[in-house]
Parts: sequence; C-alpha cells; structure tokens
Amino acid sequence: MNIIIADDDENLLSMIVPHLKFLGHKVSCVSNGEELLKKVKEIKADLIITDINMPNMDGKETFKKLRGMVEYADVPVIIWSGIEIKEGEDIAFSKKNVKFMKKPFGLAVLETAIKELAAAPKIMDDFESFGDISQIKE
Repeated sequence: MNIIIADDDENLLSMIVPHLKFLGHKVSCVSNGEELLKKVKEIKADLIITDINMPNMDGKETFKKLRGMVEYADVPVIIWSGIEIKEGEDIAFSKKNVKFMKKPFGLAVLETAIKELAAAPKIMDDFESFGDISQIKE
C-alpha cells in the first residue's frame, strides 16, 4: 500500500515509518498540508495520514482540498491529533473512509485502523460489481 503521511512531528515519524515499511507499505512523508497536496500529484496514494495541527496548512483544510480532488474523493484517510480531538472525531464521524486517532496511540491501533480502511468497500467497486447496467431490463 502506498501511504503518504503529513505530520511535522519527526519523533513520531521516526517510530511509525520504519514499522509501516516493515509491514510492507511504501511510505512518503511531508511536514504540512501544502506539501501533501503536491505529493499526491506525484505519487498515487492508497492511504493518506494527516495530523490536524501543522504549519502552513492544517489537516482540516488539507482534508477538504483532498476530497475536492476527483482522484482522492474516496481514498481512505486517517486523521490524528493530540490537541484538536473534537474536530477530528467530527470529521471522521461525518465522512466516509475516514478514521480519527487520538495521539498518543500504539502501533497496533494504527495497524488496525489501516486494515479496517483497506477492507472497507469502495463505492465504485460496489457499483461496478453489478455489471453492465445497460443490460438491465425494465
């Protein structure tokens, strides 16, 4: 899975990134939302992880802009924060393919969130499973 992480906490990234790579994921990191929006144009991400509190462009604004991009309208997103918990929970509750994680968290919690998002059906995948709708008789 191609994962892009936007977080300016180098200590956190130094623990998470090697673990995700060990699990077989390809991981790219950026330090803010502006860099994330540039990176998603270079690399097709299967999962995006973003902190809420970052310099230049925070995770909430980044999430809105991502969802406005056709190619990222349904890509799974994990939003995390140690401060803006209510905002993160509200976003995750009201949007599809989004999980919120409160910092600090364990690596097992992160792994579970990734597995749950990866297992969630995609809307287009579900629709396409019906086959060619032009063949349906009235």
